[in-house]
Amino acid sequence: MSAPRERWTAGFRTKLTVAIMLIVCAVTALALFVAGRHGEADVQAQLQREFQREFAARFAVQETRRAAVTERCDMLANSVRIRAALEENDVRHLYEIGAIELRDLLAARAGSRAEFFRFLDAQGAVLSPSAGTAEAWEPQLAMGAMPDEQQIGYVATTAADGREALHEIIATPIGTTDTGEVIGALVLGFAAGDLGERLGGPEIKSGTWLQGRLRMPALGAAASAALGAEVAKAVGADAGGRGFLRVSADGAPHLLFYEVLNPKSRFPAAYQLGLYPLAAALAHERAMRWQILGAGAALLLAGLGASHLVSTRLAAPVERLAEVSAAEHTHRVRAEAALEQTHDTLRTRSAELQHAMAELTAAQQHIVQQERLRALGQMASGIAHDFNNALVPILGFCELLILSPAVMADRQKALRYLETIQTAAKDAASVVSRLREFYRPDKGDRAFAPVHLKRLVEQAITLTQPKWKDQAQASGATVEVVLDLEAVPPVAGEESALREVLTNLIFNAVDAMPAGGTLTLRTRRAGDTAVLEVGDTGTGMSETVRQRCLEPFFSTKGERGTGLGLSMVFGIVQRHSGALDLRSAIGQGTTFIITLPLQDAAPVRTATAADRPAQRPLRVLVVDDEAPVRDTLSAVLAADGHTVTLAENGAEGLRSFGAGKFDLVITDKAMPVMNGDQMAAAIKRGSPGTPIILLTGFGLFHEKAEFPDVEVLASKPIRIPALRDAIATATQPA
Repeated sequence: MSAPRERWTAGFRTKLTVAIMLIVCAVTALALFVAGRHGEADVQAQLQREFQREFAARFAVQETRRAAVTERCDMLANSVRIRAALEENDVRHLYEIGAIELRDLLAARAGSRAEFFRFLDAQGAVLSPSAGTAEAWEPQLAMGAMPDEQQIGYVATTAADGREALHEIIATPIGTTDTGEVIGALVLGFAAGDLGERLGGPEIKSGTWLQGRLRMPALGAAASAALGAEVAKAVGADAGGRGFLRVSADGAPHLLFYEVLNPKSRFPAAYQLGLYPLAAALAHERAMRWQILGAGAALLLAGLGASHLVSTRLAAPVERLAEVSAAEHTHRVRAEAALEQTHDTLRTRSAELQHAMAELTAAQQHIVQQERLRALGQMASGIAHDFNNALVPILGFCELLILSPAVMADRQKALRYLETIQTAAKDAASVVSRLREFYRPDKGDRAFAPVHLKRLVEQAITLTQPKWKDQAQASGATVEVVLDLEAVPPVAGEESALREVLTNLIFNAVDAMPAGGTLTLRTRRAGDTAVLEVGDTGTGMSETVRQRCLEPFFSTKGERGTGLGLSMVFGIVQRHSGALDLRSAIGQGTTFIITLPLQDAAPVRTATAADRPAQRPLRVLVVDDEAPVRDTLSAVLAADGHTVTLAENGAEGLRSFGAGKFDLVITDKAMPVMNGDQMAAAIKRGSPGTPIILLTGFGLFHEKAEFPDVEVLASKPIRIPALRDAIATATQPA
C-alpha cells in the first residue's frame, strides 16, 4: 500500500504542483493583463481629464471675449444707418458706416480687437468692400440660407509673407426695421492664433482640423497627411463632436483627443486637437509587466519548492493568492465605479452651467432690449417736449388773433404777434434739423451768425409768456420776471439753438417755483466773452442732483420729465465753444451762468437771391401730392410773377411736362405712383437742360450727391427767401 500511496502521493503532489503552477501562471497572466489594462485606462483617463480641463479653460477665455462683443454686435446689427445702407444695397456706404461704428472694436487691445469685418447679403453671399479685388478667403464666409441667430465659425487666411493664420468669426444677422426679416449679416473676424498653445507642455502637440485640413505645425508633412486621414475618419463618424483615438505619429504611438469648437453652427465645423505621446506610458507599462512577470516567476519557484512539502501548507499560499487577486479586482471595480461617478457628476455640473449661462444670456438680452426701448421712448418724449414748447406761442397768439379781431386793427401789435409766431415756427423747424445729429455725425459745417443776446432774451420771454405768466397764474402762483440786460456785443452762434437754451432754462426755473417767485435774466460783458445768467428763487438742488443734472435722461420730475432738457442745453453751449456753470442750494434757488465768445469780426455776408439780378418770369411746373403745399408754392410763385402749373404726383407731372414747355420744375421727393427723383431722371433723359428743384421733408438726412438729376436739394418747410434763392441757383447759367 505504501508504494501505491507514495505513487498516488507523488502523483497527487505532482498534479497538485502542476495545478498550483497552472493556477499561479493563470493568476500571474491575469494580474498582468488587468494591471496593464488598468494602467492604460488610468493614463488615458488622466490625459483626457487634462485635455478637457485645459480645453474648458480656453473655452472660458473665448466665452468671456465673445460675451464682451456679442452685445456690441447686436447693437451694430440694429444700427439704422447699417440697415438703410444694406436695404439700398449701397456697399460703399455700408462699409464706410461700418468702419465708423466698429472703430472701437477695430482699435481694441490684442485679444479683443477685430481684425476685419464683412457684410453678407440676404442669400448669405459676401459683399466685398472692394469690387473686383475680393480676398481669397472671403468665400469661406458665405453661409447660404441666412439664420436668425449669431453663428460662430473659423476661416483660414494667408498673410502677405505666405504664413497661414486662423481667424474666429462671429456672424450677426441684420433684420429690417419694420418686419424684422433677415436681410444680411455682419461678420467680425478675430485673430484666433494658435488654438492649442495653452494645451499641456512642450511634449504635447496641438493643432486644428478645419474643412478637411489638419494644421499641426509640430508634425512633418508626411506625418500630418497620415494623421489627417485618421482624423477625417474619426470626426466624420462622430456625431457628438468630441472623442479620442489611438494613432501613430512619426512612428510612435500617440493618443489623439478632438473636440468641436463651434457646435451647431452654419459654418464648417472646426476641431481642436491634442496629440499626447504614449511612449513614456508604454515604457511604464512594460516595466510594470516585467515586475509582474518577476513576481510570477518567484511564485512559480516558491510553489515548486512547496509542492514537496505538506499539501496543507500549499493551500495557504493559494488561498492568500486568491484573496490578493480578489482584493485587487475589488479595488479596480471600485476605482472604475468612482471614476464613472465622477464623470457623471462632471457631466451634470456642465449641463447645469450651460443652462445657467443660457438663462443669463436670455436675461441680459431682455434687459438690453428694455433699456433700448426706454431710451427710445425718452428720446421721443424729449422731441415732443421741444415741439410742444414751440407750439405754445404759435397756438396762443393765433387763438388771440382769431378770438380778438380788435387786435388786427393795431398793426404794430398784430405785426409783433406774427413775428413771434414766425420765430416759434422757425424754432420748431430747427428741432427737426437737429435730428440730423442723431443720424449722422456733425460735420462742423454749420455757419454761425451774429446773435444779440438782449434781443434774444426779449424774444424768449415773449415766447415763454404762456408758461411763466398764464399757466402760473392759473395754478395760483405769480412769477415776477426781472430783466437786467446790459448792451453787449453780439456773440457768434445759431439763434434758434440759443433761443432753445433760454426756453429750456426758463421752463425749468418756472417748474422749480410751484408757489411763485422771481425769475431773473441778466446779460453782461466779461472781457472777450458775453455772460448770460438765468436765476430763480425756487427749491434749489442738492449737491447730488447738481452733479448729475446735466446727464442725459436724469430727471427729478418723475413721469413729467424726460431728462433731456439740461443735457441738450449743455450740448448746445459746448457746440458754441461756451461754458456752462450753475450755482444752487436747497431752498436758495438756482442760477445758470452761460459764457459765450463774442463775434470776432463782422460776418462775411453771403450772396442770396435778393443780391442777384431780378428774376425773369418763368413757366414753373410744381409737383406735390399734398394740396396745402401745392397751393402755398403756387401763391408764392404767382406773387413773384411766375406762371405755375400744378400736378399731384410724378406720373401726372411727367405727362404735364411732355404736354407743355417749362423753364423750371419744382417737385416733392416722396409721392405715390412715381416719386420725385424718378420723375427727375425721366425728365433729364428727354430734356437735360431743364433745371429741377427737389423738395423733401427728409432733406436733412440726404446729400445733394445722392440725386445727380437735380440742380438743388431743399428741405421742407422752405421759406420764401430760401425758395427764391433756390430758383436763382437752379436757373443760373452753368
